Amino acid sequence: MSVYKELNDLKIDVSEIEEIPLSKNEQMRIMKKVTSQIQTKKSKKKWVSAGLAVAAVCILSLSLTLDKETVASMPFVGEVIEKYIKPNEKLDYSSYKTAIGETAENQYGKLTLNEVMVDDRQLFLSATFEPADHVDFDYKTVIFPKVTINGEDYTDTAGGESIEINNQMFTVYNDINLKKSIDTSDLNIEISYENWDFEKEIEQPWVFNVAVSQEKLLKEKKTFSMDRTITLVNGESITIQKVVTTPMSTAVYYDLSKSNSEDIYFHILGEDGTKHVYTSAFTSNTVGDVSVARFNGVALQEGNYVLITQDSEGNVLSETPIPIE
Repeated sequence: MSVYKELNDLKIDVSEIEEIPLSKNEQMRIMKKVTSQIQTKKSKKKWVSAGLAVAAVCILSLSLTLDKETVASMPFVGEVIEKYIKPNEKLDYSSYKTAIGETAENQYGKLTLNEVMVDDRQLFLSATFEPADHVDFDYKTVIFPKVTINGEDYTDTAGGESIEINNQMFTVYNDINLKKSIDTSDLNIEISYENWDFEKEIEQPWVFNVAVSQEKLLKEKKTFSMDRTITLVNGESITIQKVVTTPMSTAVYYDLSKSNSEDIYFHILGEDGTKHVYTSAFTSNTVGDVSVARFNGVALQEGNYVLITQDSEGNVLSETPIPIE
């Protein structure tokens, strides 16, 4: 039975209920949710109508009439990782994620680790942060973790984003680029949130130890061993080492050591004409370094795909598209 069914069947003595006016943030959140349901849930007309009716009552009355104990017992479900990867698309990576729901607390506040998802050479985290009363925190502040997997430090680089849910709660997303691929199915991951907005180390970090399986990911990951050297329009050459695609992303690995320029990237073009732009990239022409262009949310399905070599200004650097095969 869902929480909505339980609330519908709940018997409430209205005389004992205290009306609590909604704040402006709560009003905006409800309006945003209603708009989102109108845009994305059209196929579920009955469900939408019921949801809109309840939301409309709340907005018009600008008061909340649920019993306080009922509200307090309702668990908060944090934002999902898919919204961080591509917020405007309907992605579903449930089969590859691990739900955690554990909370740690220190002098800065409470941090709840919601979800963990392992991809090829990267790790995604979703957490909910409730800052302590004395802590100044907003969407501009980001918390970064250090990650060890099976006892080894795999952290290469880290990105992150904080999204305000209300003035007392934030979703904290992080993506961790790993130093190398991990081929072990069962992973013991220690996640230590110990860096506060690049500026200082957290003395008592939030630490979580979780067990994650990537067995399904390893079975579905596909590697194209390209090992192909191409000549650019300026006469210099680069080598495409491999392309790795998973249900969550695609990455192109290449060697720029014989090029004077590091301003070299790739786009992926499908046979239907769809062009995929890289999400992030690392480029280096230092001997021994491996450059990578990553396309999060892009999985190569059946069909033909080619690589288009371009610089950061969009200028094509290779006359011939390179098939991914």
